[in-house]
Amino acid sequence: MDRNTDKRRDDQPALPGGALATGDGMPPRLDAPVRLLVGPANFAGQGTRWARALEERVSSTKATSFAFFRGVLDYPVDYGVPARTYRRNRRWQLNFYNHVVRNYTHVLIEAARPIFGPLHGPDASGDIPYLLSKGLQLGLIAHGSDVRIPSRHVETEPWSPFPDLEDESVELLERNATRAVELFTSYPGPVYVSTPDLLDYVPNAVWCPVAVDVDTWRSDAPVLEHEKPVVAHAPSKSAMKGSELIDPIMASLAQRGLITYRRVEGVDPADMPAVYRDADIVLDQFRVGSYGVAACEAMAAGRIVVGHIAQHVRDRVAADTGLELPIVGATPDTVEQVVLDLIANPEWGREVAARGPAFVEQVHDGRRSAEALAAFVERPSTVPADWKPSWIRPKVVMMAGNDIVVDARVLKYAQTVANWDLDVTCIGIPGRKLRAARELGKVHVVCPPIQSKVLVTGWRKRLANLKANLRPWFSTEAEYTLAYGRWQYASRELRGDRGRDRRDRERTGGESGSSGPVQRSILDRLRRAARWRWLRLHRSILQARAYFVRRAKDKVDLTDLGIGKRRERLLALYRHLPSGRWRRVMPELVDQELTLGPLLDRLQIEVIHVHDVFMLGIAARAAHRAALDGRTVKIIYDAHEYIPGVPVVAPRRVAAYADLEREFIRDADRVITVSEPLARWLQRDHKLASLPDVVLNAPVEPPADADVKGLREQLQLSEDVPLLVYGGGVNRARGVGTVVEAMPQLPDVHLAIVARANSVTKELQARAAELGVADRVHLAPFVDAEVVPLYLRSASIGLSPLLHAPNHDIAVTNKFCEYIAAGLPIITSDTPAQADLVNELDLGAVYTAGDVDGLVRAVWTVLADRDRIAKRIADDSQLLHRFSWAAQAEVIRSVYADVMGRLPDAAWAPGATIVHKLIPDPPEPPETKWRALREDEAKGSERDQNKTRARKR
Repeated sequence: MDRNTDKRRDDQPALPGGALATGDGMPPRLDAPVRLLVGPANFAGQGTRWARALEERVSSTKATSFAFFRGVLDYPVDYGVPARTYRRNRRWQLNFYNHVVRNYTHVLIEAARPIFGPLHGPDASGDIPYLLSKGLQLGLIAHGSDVRIPSRHVETEPWSPFPDLEDESVELLERNATRAVELFTSYPGPVYVSTPDLLDYVPNAVWCPVAVDVDTWRSDAPVLEHEKPVVAHAPSKSAMKGSELIDPIMASLAQRGLITYRRVEGVDPADMPAVYRDADIVLDQFRVGSYGVAACEAMAAGRIVVGHIAQHVRDRVAADTGLELPIVGATPDTVEQVVLDLIANPEWGREVAARGPAFVEQVHDGRRSAEALAAFVERPSTVPADWKPSWIRPKVVMMAGNDIVVDARVLKYAQTVANWDLDVTCIGIPGRKLRAARELGKVHVVCPPIQSKVLVTGWRKRLANLKANLRPWFSTEAEYTLAYGRWQYASRELRGDRGRDRRDRERTGGESGSSGPVQRSILDRLRRAARWRWLRLHRSILQARAYFVRRAKDKVDLTDLGIGKRRERLLALYRHLPSGRWRRVMPELVDQELTLGPLLDRLQIEVIHVHDVFMLGIAARAAHRAALDGRTVKIIYDAHEYIPGVPVVAPRRVAAYADLEREFIRDADRVITVSEPLARWLQRDHKLASLPDVVLNAPVEPPADADVKGLREQLQLSEDVPLLVYGGGVNRARGVGTVVEAMPQLPDVHLAIVARANSVTKELQARAAELGVADRVHLAPFVDAEVVPLYLRSASIGLSPLLHAPNHDIAVTNKFCEYIAAGLPIITSDTPAQADLVNELDLGAVYTAGDVDGLVRAVWTVLADRDRIAKRIADDSQLLHRFSWAAQAEVIRSVYADVMGRLPDAAWAPGATIVHKLIPDPPEPPETKWRALREDEAKGSERDQNKTRARKR
């Protein structure tokens, strides 16, 4: 079939003879009770041959052979697409999948390759569950290298090609073949191999012989009648056939005038019959130990076929067919003598050649193949509809509006769910800590670059530029930095011009074609002077425009929450105005959708777990598209905060967040949140059918080998010094300012703020200096989330001084759970959720939020009773478990079991809820037998060299 690479063929599927597919780009619909698809390999045209043979054998069957075109050695096929379409065109992949499940009853999958490109994964194991669930019957057939495991082949075949190939390539073959053998040997349905040697690797298979058209290859040309015998060798893969071993031998014989050697490669399959008809001897392969299509074609042409066939393969052929394989045996060591013997004894060669066509007609004309495949299409399937390979795990995607590695809650979820033998991928947006992809133990993290297609284009960009140019003052530091950068470039450019003049004056004439320094005119010098003065003036203007964003505040109100009556009115207004809708306020979400949406579609997800509101719309739209494709994607929404109560953030953006949540929260199959009060508020606001589940921000169990310097040691404080600790993010609403104000009334007491430095921590340190307590207020570094309890446990009291805000009043914070895990008494402000727990569980003391004197009294009270409270916490195993991540994981497991219907057995194994590390090292690739084999060879070689050197000494 013509395989010209014209534009039409690059874009459209094709049928035999260059005809196009049906109007929808799919193969014609078959009209028969049994409708079989064979693909997607069609190696040496075998898929098509088997399809035609089966149609002839079973009258109730119609078959379509399918393959993708590679551009070389493409054989006739009923339906084909360009390789680019097969691999990259998702629309074609989905359309072909829908066409197959609607129009076929059986699929024979070749070489473990995916039928629909990478739609369901890199190999056929991803397609199988989808096809079985749609009621199709599946068979598998192996061709050769797809199941020929190199390490096993080397052990049994002395001429194996694999030791002479690059180790990296063989390692890949080893992995792929091992996985394919696992698939073939575990599949409970029909399994076939195309050559008898493959039964060594897939013993549960049935031999479905390769098929050739005997009439096409038949030849009446005499054998060994040429003046010089013609020897042909036409390898499809020279490295696997052993061409590099026999080419020099045959070239030597040709040079001596004993033969004519024809080395054939890259010939169109349609031209090969002529090549064989003109040959006397055809050299097949000398590496693998078996025979295939090329040998059958040469035998059908009545040629003498010479090759290396392992004895057990000959015995197997004889046992199955009752016929002796008419291939003259030879190895690279003996092939020269075998060819010379054939030349010397032509009658022997003619007798072997004469048996070839009859053997092929009886074994390889397609009838035996059809007989083997008939059982597949005639018998009902015994494969359960829910069967899938053991390594195909349900896929879960976790999404967050950050770069994942900075979000401890997301990491805890991801590592927990990955422990349950689920395939977990985290998807976020690029940030300071992570861009692109990273492996965190069993968890794959992806933060692809987000292209700005909406945010910085169109009317939004033009309007933003207009506003920035008309506004007299910069509104952000970033605007000033950008403008000042342009000024710096203009200044450096002018300075460069002056430098050019000086350099020209110092140069001698004639260099680089120069005739001497350029003389500046008076007008040029006046322009430059004016430009210099304008730049000085421009710098002053820029500094003036940046006054409000750069000036240091003389006095900071540490109780400014960014919330109040005015803010509440603005928020209520924006929530009712079109200007507060998320599509207007956050066009960056559209950019993120355009990048992350296709990624979600490719992953073939079962569950999307959305953390916080930012990615909720993207996840919901992915689930909507999956429904159109016939797939069900469940959504779990994890609401980290009460959106209308978020402080500090601009009211219009908060309104947009609330609008986003309101639009998509009802698409979630389950909702999880961080406290019981917030669960009730979410159910009230969104009229949810059921109360959201509660998963606290509890710490994981520290690793047994964790080695962390304690906080007290970090600050170099003795054991008798009272040490208060606040751990977590710092802004004015967190109330740390209250603690700083209380420090003058707490002599000898030290405060450690475990936080990343920001503008608020600087304000707190400045205030501590004003109060004369700077030597007792410490900014301590963060540590990894999994060791925080170990880090904090040397402190005296844990503080949670939150000021009143809607989110604070209903929060049970990370630090609250971490203090319990560290065995610390807790002092909390009277934010209800935490205050009730402290009073109920006798964990410490409660004071009125923002009340400095109340905090001082609470500190003295708890310090006086510290040992009792600490012992009470340490001895209460139920309390420690309740606020541990293991307890939260039990809730998560219940949610996932309900959403997914069933979890793998690993989810219920002992220790399934325990997580020790949030960012583990990437897993080592499993060691293959091939790598071990090569390492043993290297060690053996080294031992031999050592022995040789020892003997010489």
